[in-house]
Amino acid sequence: MSNDTSRASDFQQKFMQLVSGQQSFSDIHLEQGAAAMVKTPRGWQQFHEGPLTLGELRPLLDSIDEDWEDKIVEKALDRPFVLQNCRLRCNVYRLGAGAKVALSVRRLPLEPLPLERTGLPSYVRTMLESNKGLILVTGPTGSGKTTTIASMLDYINTNRNGHIVTIEEPIEYTLQRKQSIISQKEVPVDTASFSSGLREALRQKPDVLMVGEIRDYDTAETVLHAGESGHLVLATMHTGNAVGAISKLLSFFPVDQRAQRSAMLASSLIGVIFQSLLPSENGENYVLASEMVFNHNQQIAPYIVDPDKLHMISDYMKRKEDSMSRPLNEVLQQLVARKEISARDALRVAYNRLELREMLGNTR
Repeated sequence: MSNDTSRASDFQQKFMQLVSGQQSFSDIHLEQGAAAMVKTPRGWQQFHEGPLTLGELRPLLDSIDEDWEDKIVEKALDRPFVLQNCRLRCNVYRLGAGAKVALSVRRLPLEPLPLERTGLPSYVRTMLESNKGLILVTGPTGSGKTTTIASMLDYINTNRNGHIVTIEEPIEYTLQRKQSIISQKEVPVDTASFSSGLREALRQKPDVLMVGEIRDYDTAETVLHAGESGHLVLATMHTGNAVGAISKLLSFFPVDQRAQRSAMLASSLIGVIFQSLLPSENGENYVLASEMVFNHNQQIAPYIVDPDKLHMISDYMKRKEDSMSRPLNEVLQQLVARKEISARDALRVAYNRLELREMLGNTR
C-alpha cells in the first residue's frame, strides 16, 4: 500500500469513526491544504493531523458523487449521504480561485427526534393541534430549526390522518408514512423554487405544508394565503428574535400592501418559535434555548395589525398574559440557574444583553 493510499485510508477511518460515534457536533469542514475541523459545542476543533491532500479527500468525494469534479465547475454540489446510523448533508465546492476543493458536512439523525427530546416545552404540541394557520420557526444558521420542524412534522404524521407536503432545499430528513401521506419536494429537482413549489402544492390537496425558508415576496404571499385558507403551514426564517420574524415577514410586502398583509398575518399566525443552541456547562453537548410567542386566542393580533405596536409584543411576553409565551432572557436565566449553561454563554446568545446581565445579577 502506497503512502498516499495509506493516508487516505487513515483519514477515511477517522471520518467514519467521527460521524458514526457519540461525540456531540454539528458540522465538519474539510478543505484541501488545511486541517480537518469539526464544530463541537465549544467551537471548531481539529480532528485529523496535518493538511488534507486531494488524495485523502477523493474517496469520500467519489462516494458522494462520482462526477463531483465536473459538477462543481459552475456551482457548489449539494448531496445527501446516508449511513447506517445517520444522514449527512454534504456541500462540495471550490475555493482559492478554483485551486482547492472543500467539503462542508452536517450530520443529522436518520429519524426525526421525538418532540419531547428537542428541548422545547411539551405544550408546543398545542400549536400542532390547529387545522389551519401559520407557525414560524426562526433563529440563526445552525440553531436546530430543521430538527425542530422535522420533529413537529413527525408528531403530526404520528397523530393525524392527512396529507403533508414539504418544500425543501435540500431534503434533510426523509419522513416515512405513518398516519399521514407524505410528499417531500426538493428545490430545484422536484420544483423550481419555494414559491412555485408552494403554488403547485396548493393544488395537490395538502392539509399541512412545510416551507424550508421564506425568502421572497412570492413565498411570503403564498404562505399567508395558505395559512388563512385552511392549511396548517410550518415555515422557517433567519431572524434574531421572535418579533423579528413577524417584522421580516411583513417587510417582504410593499408599503401599500402592508396593512392588508398585517391583517392576514394577525388572523392566521398561530405562533413563533425563536431558538438558539448553546454549549452545555461542561461543553460536551448542546442545549436549546427558545423564545416563544403564541397567538392562540388572537392575543397578539392587535400588535400585528398596527405596525407601530409591533414592538409591544416583547412587553406582552414579559407580562405573562398567557401561560405559554416567554422571552428568551427568561429561559436563559432559568438554564443558568439550573447550571445547564454558563452565564457567559447565555450572554453571548442574548439579543438584550444588558437586561440579561441585570437578571443574572439578581439571581446570584
